[in-house]
Parts: sequence; structure tokens; C-alpha cells
Amino acid sequence: MKAKQVVCNPEYPYPPLQYRQGVRALPKDIRAFHVAYLESLIAHEAGHTHHSGDLPAGLLGQVVNIIEDERMERLMAQTFPQLQALFHLAADADAAHALAGGGRGGDLIRGCLLHRFTWHHPTWAYVPDRADAPHWPQVRTILEDAWIAPDFADVITAARDILKILSLPADAPRRDDLAPLLDGTGQQVLSPDERAEEDARSAGAGKGDGGRRPTRPTPEQLPTATTLELKAQLTGLSRQLAGLLQAKGKPSHLQQSRDRGRYRADRTVTGSERCFDQRIGAEKPTETHVRLAVDISGSMQGRDMDAARELTFALTYAAQLAGVPLIAVAFDDDVVPLVTPEQPGGDTALNTVARLHARGGTVLAPALEALWRPILPGKSLTFVITDGGLGSDDYQDCQRLRAKHQGMIVPVLLGDAPRTQAQYEAAFGRCVALRDGTQLMTYFPSFLRAFLK
Repeated sequence: MKAKQVVCNPEYPYPPLQYRQGVRALPKDIRAFHVAYLESLIAHEAGHTHHSGDLPAGLLGQVVNIIEDERMERLMAQTFPQLQALFHLAADADAAHALAGGGRGGDLIRGCLLHRFTWHHPTWAYVPDRADAPHWPQVRTILEDAWIAPDFADVITAARDILKILSLPADAPRRDDLAPLLDGTGQQVLSPDERAEEDARSAGAGKGDGGRRPTRPTPEQLPTATTLELKAQLTGLSRQLAGLLQAKGKPSHLQQSRDRGRYRADRTVTGSERCFDQRIGAEKPTETHVRLAVDISGSMQGRDMDAARELTFALTYAAQLAGVPLIAVAFDDDVVPLVTPEQPGGDTALNTVARLHARGGTVLAPALEALWRPILPGKSLTFVITDGGLGSDDYQDCQRLRAKHQGMIVPVLLGDAPRTQAQYEAAFGRCVALRDGTQLMTYFPSFLRAFLK
């Protein structure tokens, strides 16, 4: 495995208009296309660091690159099946640019590159139309066999065989016409020496940071198997909750009005006055944010922990769908941060929630204090998910904190405990009691809808 740095154009050109219909699964939004293409490019280069070796010099290295790109992407897709669609989208986009620049023909070296892009495309197959066209069946066989070769050394051997068939020397120079399609528009792979020079130039260039380099952002995680399972199970509930969490304004309504600044007494006298419709009463939606504390004490074993994990996951996913800021913590004897606005959201946050497990005691007040400390815009909606009662001192601390907090609090009590439910209602004004996990999908949205009226 070898680390390398890739400098690339974040706004890869959208496919040319005349070939756009042939790019399968092409996002209509250009930014969505840029994001998808960059994701494929990052996965592609990551695959090279794991599966590929150093490229030879000259034309031989370019042919090796053509073959290795496809071989490596197939290996990556075997490990991460979700990358297959991204790789095919990128190949279609690259093929569209290649066809726009030179058509479906060309010599067999260009044909190797076009075939790498279009082997899975129903209509964009390479058409050999040069003097070396008779060699295409033999070259194609070597090319496709190398795509499934086990080792990078086999790729170099295949590239040498192709050059030999085409009567090209092994030390032939690079071809400039292949470089844009091999490296991509605005993409550059830096050698270790070039990377060190780039780091030296960028060090101390940050404005207002005391000469330090900017902090690298935390990358978004891929969803784990548990996250994918919970997302498939709870998407319906999350969509219901997202609709409830989204702030709703008031629509306007019409009323008749006579005041337009052009009042005429004669029309009033004759009864021919004409009123007009005036639209009034519209109110813009108010901002909302969600704060969530989930109990992970030792008593939350078994079904209660499963229900708490599912509800926390559903609320986190709902906040993401609704575009609502979310802060989430887990609590036992300590406070464990789960989700903050500064951290990556998406599957990174859902992966964190999916790993929740029971462990310690139950102390809620420190969790509420940590949860309510950050200042966020708009109305606050706090959920507390737990299965049992609190100590008397903890109740008093919670009531003290509750008196200072402006916003709605919805404790969710898992299990059948009427006395504990009464204590939560006394401390927070309300409590949703879920006797078992089956009520999560049916009763909880109804309770929340009633509270938010």
C-alpha cells in the first residue's frame, strides 16, 4: 500500500450535450453530479493505493494505467458493492467526453481506453477504423483477461504484449492525446517530492491562524451493516417524524378590501363599488432544533436498549431529513457525546447511534446540562429516552435545569412504570410511556403530533 496525494478539479465538466442522454443515472443537478464524480474519483485513487504498483515510464505506463484502472475498480467493487454505480457513472461521463473529442474510432491504443469506458455500455462500443484494426480481437482478449488478473505484475505483462502486437517499442514515449482521458480534467497525481514541496508552500499560508495549516475536515463514513439494516427498518417512521419536526408557518388567506387609495364616492352611492381580494395572514416558518438524551445505563439491556436505539436512530435520521440541527448525547454515570452540529452528519452520525449499548448507572441532570449548554437558533425540542426512575437529588437538579430552559421537553419512558411516569410528568410536564417496542411505530408519532400542536 502506498500513499499519494491527488489534486483534482472539484467541478468536473458536465457531459457534453450531444452525449448526455447516453450517460446512465446522470444526476440532473450539476452539483449532485460533481459530488458523485468526486466520490468515484476518491474511491478510484484509494483503490490504486491498495491494489496497484508504480507505473512504468512512457507509453507502456499509459497502457498499464488503462488496464489497471478497470482491474482495480472491479476489485474495489467486490469489496464495496456500493461503488459499482459510481464507477459506471464516472466511466459513462468520461466516455461522453472522449466521444465528443474523437468519436468512437481511433487506433487500438485509444481503443483500449474507450473499451475500458464503454465495455458495459449498450451503444457506445469502440469501432476500430485504423490500419491496426485487424489486431483488435487479439488485443481485446489480452485486455479483458488482464482485467481479472490477480496481480499488478500481470497487468504490466499484458501491456507489453499489446505493444508487441502493435509493433510499438516498449520504451515508446508518452502520448499527449491520452493524458486528459487518463488523468481526468484538472487532475494531477503528486509524487512524494512534489507533495513535500506543496506542503512546504502551503504551510503558514492560513490567514489569521497564526501561520498554522487549516485543520483537515473529518471525512464522512460509509454506512455500516447495522446502519443499513436500521435505516431500512425505520425510514417510514423517520419520514413521519421529519414531517412533524419541520417548522410550519401559517398560509395566507384572502379577504375583501375596499382600500386601494382610489376610493370613489359615486360608486358607493350607486352600489357599483368593486372590492378586491387582499392576501393577508401569512407567517414564515419558525426555526426549530432538536436535542436528544438517551439512557445507556445497565438496566437498558435487551428489548429496552433495542427500542431506545431504534427511537434514537429514527429521530436522528428524521432531523437529517427535515434539515433540523441536532445535538445528541448518551448518559449513564457519564455523558457521552453522540452528535453535534460541528461533526459530520449523515451516515457518520447514524453509525454512532447504531453502536449504542447499555453499560453503567443513571444520572440525567449532567446530560441535560451538557445538552442545553450550546445556543442554537429557533425553538428547542428536547427528547429524553430512558427506562427507569432517577434519584431524588437527580430529580431536583433536573427540575432546576428545566426551570431555566426555554423549550419543549418530551421524556419517553420505556416499559410499564406508572409511578416513574408520574415522576417524569411532575418534573417535565409531560411523558410518553411506551409499554414495548411495538408501540414505537404506532403510538409515538401520535403522541408527538399531539404535543406539537
